Amino acid sequence: MRAQARISEQPVAGDIGPELNIKASHALVELACMILAVELIEWAVPLAGNNAKAYGGLALVIALLMAVCFLRDGLGPKRLGIRMDNFLPALGDLLPFLMVFVLAMVSIGLVFGSIRLGDRFWSMLAVVPPWALLQQYMLLAFANHRFRVLFGGGEGATIATAALFAALHLPNPALTVVCGLGGYIWASEYAIRPNLFANALTHTVASAFLANTLPHSLLRNMVVGYNHFFR
Repeated sequence: MRAQARISEQPVAGDIGPELNIKASHALVELACMILAVELIEWAVPLAGNNAKAYGGLALVIALLMAVCFLRDGLGPKRLGIRMDNFLPALGDLLPFLMVFVLAMVSIGLVFGSIRLGDRFWSMLAVVPPWALLQQYMLLAFANHRFRVLFGGGEGATIATAALFAALHLPNPALTVVCGLGGYIWASEYAIRPNLFANALTHTVASAFLANTLPHSLLRNMVVGYNHFFR
């Protein structure tokens, strides 16, 4: 069953605002800049000895790109999903998927005897939300809107968003698969009820269960890029 169909058949009136109005070439360049900066953080900086200044510099580049595009795009916080008026409906759409995912993770954990719902699990629930919100902003408020320019919205933009989220979690096989599926569900919901907070909350809970239920044979670590091979 497709996530788009499961969530809703049509966008909810009042939740969808204007589309991003920029040239396709600009959207492509901006996407490339973000992807390049993230890939450099994941692959090049570790090869250079995990230099803190390099990490900080690239993080600043990403922050400036997000800020400049936010000011130029003129979509406004509500259109980007920075809002609370549709939080509960959006969360209600996402909860069934989250419940299935949690049930699957716990079931695997019981089979392998790998459930670890201790201090690490609870600390992740406490500290992951800001990081999850940042990822959701970059994925949806930034990348998804540019994919909508390139693909004209609809399923093409949703699939492209999910594929990007999966690719940015390479070479971690478990994270790549899970993030591809999660990215598709979040992007589908974002096209109907854009709410980054509902996405970030489900992202946080899913991450905590993923990291603390799967055995080492299925999830080596929660690290992506070059450092995945050495953690």
